[in-house]
Amino acid sequence: MDRWEYQVVSIVAGADATARKLNELGQEGWELVTVWTALYYFKRPLKS
Repeated sequence: MDRWEYQVVSIVAGADATARKLNELGQEGWELVTVWTALYYFKRPLKS
């Protein structure tokens, strides 16, 4: 069974800054799960 770690990030910025932050997190292996207002929920597989 896969194990995951989770992270919630609050991004309150303009479109360019938000895109930059989302791209940084994606490069680190985080997968966007959902967005609720300014809260962005991410997950990525735990490293064994």
